Amino acid sequence: MEKDSNLASPQDDGAGEKLVDEKNGHNSKGIEVKYLTPSSQNGDAKIDIENLKSIQFAGMGKEELMKFASDPFWVRTRWFLFILFWLSWAAMLAGAIAIIILAPKCAPPAPRQWWEQSPLYKANVATFTKDPSKLQGDLKGFTTKLEYLSSLGVKTVVLSNILKVSDKESDGVDEFKTVAPSFGTLEDLKALISAAKDKGLKLLLTLIPNHSSLKNDLFNKSASKDPLYESFYIWAPGKGFTSEGMPAPPNNWLSKSGNSAWEWNEARKEFYLHQFDKEEPEFNFRNPKVVKFFDDVMQFWLDLGFSGFYLERTKYLIEDVELRNETAKRDIGSATHTEYDFYDHFYTENNADLEPLLHDWTERLANSSGILVVDDLSVTANRSLAHLIVRPQTLEPYPIFSAEDMFTLINKSLKANPWPAWQIKVKNEEEGSPLAQCVLLSSMLLPGVPVTLAGQELGLSNLQEIPWDNTTYPESQESDVISQQNNPHSLYTAYKELVEARNSPQILHGSLQLHIFNGTSVFAYTRIKSGNPGYLVVFNTGTEETTVDVRQMNGVPDELTLVVTSDIASMDDKSKLMSEAVTLPSRAVAVFRFVPKAKE
Repeated sequence: MEKDSNLASPQDDGAGEKLVDEKNGHNSKGIEVKYLTPSSQNGDAKIDIENLKSIQFAGMGKEELMKFASDPFWVRTRWFLFILFWLSWAAMLAGAIAIIILAPKCAPPAPRQWWEQSPLYKANVATFTKDPSKLQGDLKGFTTKLEYLSSLGVKTVVLSNILKVSDKESDGVDEFKTVAPSFGTLEDLKALISAAKDKGLKLLLTLIPNHSSLKNDLFNKSASKDPLYESFYIWAPGKGFTSEGMPAPPNNWLSKSGNSAWEWNEARKEFYLHQFDKEEPEFNFRNPKVVKFFDDVMQFWLDLGFSGFYLERTKYLIEDVELRNETAKRDIGSATHTEYDFYDHFYTENNADLEPLLHDWTERLANSSGILVVDDLSVTANRSLAHLIVRPQTLEPYPIFSAEDMFTLINKSLKANPWPAWQIKVKNEEEGSPLAQCVLLSSMLLPGVPVTLAGQELGLSNLQEIPWDNTTYPESQESDVISQQNNPHSLYTAYKELVEARNSPQILHGSLQLHIFNGTSVFAYTRIKSGNPGYLVVFNTGTEETTVDVRQMNGVPDELTLVVTSDIASMDDKSKLMSEAVTLPSRAVAVFRFVPKAKE
């Protein structure tokens, strides 16, 4: 049996004294000695020397520590390390900031051009400021109404044709660089342009380059075969004689009125082309001199201060060079060969040679910070041909107007052009009707440029004179400008609110989701851009009140804020509504703002 002991045996020969401290059983080197009693009885003893015990570190005393603390070497070392620490910290902070600032970011969307933001507001100078005391409006009167346009929020205004004509019922121009005296003088126009610029308005001039009047000096020179102007217009010899012995037209082309598009000129002994009135002979745009003439005309008006042009009758500018006969349509309906709608007009409309002409004009205007807008062109939606192509989109309800009609028309238009001009009309529906007003409001926040005819924002049905007050126009019955400006629920107020909303990032750059609620007549769409409030437009196209849960649409939360309605008495502007049950009367539109719900 083992037994531990720290005491020396009396029989030791003194060796233990050298190894063990008699007082505490340890030697000076901290070696522990164990005496082991042997199992045998032969008198031997066994000694086990343990490892050195750990010696505890006591550290420096205060005096020693102070001596090192005041040592110049250690003082310098501490300061060096202290400064190095803060310099390193500052360098890391600066590096982090530099990384944040200089790191590549997602490219922001290209800013929209000025003409892409505002609606295109078309105003007829003759009727815009007309009142019972005068026959027609003029440039001075138009200048007095610029404040109205500015307060409405529109930025792009198209002036109707104000060039000199001899027949007010015709748009054939006598002089392309002269203002019609009935509208005022060139000085009046300069004053209008200057005042418009002061209010941040851009003016476009309506120009009809397809034809002139018979009284235009260019036509007279061409008819007399002046060498410089001989081929300025479309001329062709007759093709035989009629049964009455008169020269027969060169082909079967018809004017829009249904009569022959050719008129005999006795002085020249040839026919000239007119696809409209016979008083409106057509220019020959295959002649470079004609193109150069209109280049000069455009530059003249640009230099005066216009920001571009709205070209009308554009698709008729160039005809088939061989003057081939038109062919009949496959489905002619009840039309006969003496009617315009009987033919396809492949040789007189949308000729492929229009493309280089329009491309050059668009480029020329872009270089002058101007824009080119053309009407009813169907060759392509390519923006290189024009900044905007205004081709009214017509809804043809069958059997009745539906949400599907709106969805299909908008989807088709956006596939052809991601930023189109919107001028949606319902066939056989009078302008200013409740349905027409709903269509107008529902199109205001779509990607693209809404086209507004002066008076539509007031719900006018005939788009004639603007009733500025109910004193001058007592029959206006609260549809006059002053009454609507003072009515927070008027169409004018709703239109103005949506024009302002068009300047927001979610309308200019946001995503679009079109939606039809199953089993209903309700069409809707949202405009959403990260970091901005979303917009929801809901249009009940049906004839009965309908309730829908708009949460079916992506990003729509439980609560909505009403922005405007098409005069829905049960809804108050800026009120909060629950999105699970939005109720709309028949033929009504409501526009909401909301905080987009995060994607789950």
